[in-house]
Amino acid sequence: LYESYLEVRQQVALQKDSLLPIPAKNQVCSEFGLHNKLPAIKSLYEDGDLLFFANTGVLTQPVTKDNYFRETNTQLFAHNTMQDASRKVDPYNTVSGTGVLGRMTDVLTRY
Repeated sequence: LYESYLEVRQQVALQKDSLLPIPAKNQVCSEFGLHNKLPAIKSLYEDGDLLFFANTGVLTQPVTKDNYFRETNTQLFAHNTMQDASRKVDPYNTVSGTGVLGRMTDVLTRY
């Protein structure tokens, strides 16, 4: 998996030996790497106080560079729009327009 990461990120890829290892269960690999400037995040994860959402996204179908603009209105290339879109993801349309992550954020910010 790291080799795939290197292929995509190329010159901006982080070196494997600089990453903080974190264990992963039921994922495509048994260990992930976290940026070495985030030891507090690693501690929170290891203590069970933080989780990661892996392989998440807002696309409802596969797209290519050629058909992206025709097949979706999602702006994939801006962090702010992706954060907003991810808060609204609700595959079961439980509460229209709020999204699973949005509802989780609402609950967590109450405390």
